[in-house]
Amino acid sequence: MKLFGRPLTRPTGRTLRSALSVLIVTTASGMLFVASARSNSETRSQTAVDLAGLVAHRQNEVKDLQDGVRSLKDQIAGHVPAAGQQSSDNVGELSKVPVSGPGITVTLSDAPTDSIPDNVNPNDLVIHQQDIDDVMNAMWEGGAEAMTVQGVRIAPRTVVRCIGNVILVGGTSFSPPYKISAIGNVNQLRNSVETNPRVVNYQRYVARYGLGWELKASEKLEFPASDQDLSLRYAQVVKENG
Repeated sequence: MKLFGRPLTRPTGRTLRSALSVLIVTTASGMLFVASARSNSETRSQTAVDLAGLVAHRQNEVKDLQDGVRSLKDQIAGHVPAAGQQSSDNVGELSKVPVSGPGITVTLSDAPTDSIPDNVNPNDLVIHQQDIDDVMNAMWEGGAEAMTVQGVRIAPRTVVRCIGNVILVGGTSFSPPYKISAIGNVNQLRNSVETNPRVVNYQRYVARYGLGWELKASEKLEFPASDQDLSLRYAQVVKENG
């Protein structure tokens, strides 16, 4: 009795070589895949580390800048009130002593009455308190360290007021011409006065109606001390007896 089935055969040399080739190719492919996967994984890991480090570095830079801004704001907040107080205190304290130094003097005067144009408002031909105030303000803005009007030292409580055709300076009356003098940097004072918009407007009346204007620089001006009482007095409630 014969057994049915496919007879077994021994592998030939070609079959072995083919099997080995497949095994080698498969093994090499697997190794290449593993190496590629490992490389990609390491690259992604390195990239993630680099990005994390960059973000942390930028965050530290931002924090440092924010700290610097806060520090500068604190410094400014501390200096501004002190500067304002120091400026006010200096004017008051400085007015108590005589001073001297370079400066400028501006002289204002009414227009001549012998050549008044027709149909002109008489108020346009005389000096007003506004004109004096404009010159004084321009001098303060130009860095004036001390000032006089008609030779009277200006202190924090000095009042300059126009009444009719005269002005009162600290309670004393004066007629034109009016002289306003300031000690300080001559160039800064001159530039501040000459470029002040309100003073520039006054110059138009000088050209049109002949109002008086003179600006003179001096190497040395001498101002007396103010005799004004700088102490403050306050009203008090009177208490009734009983």
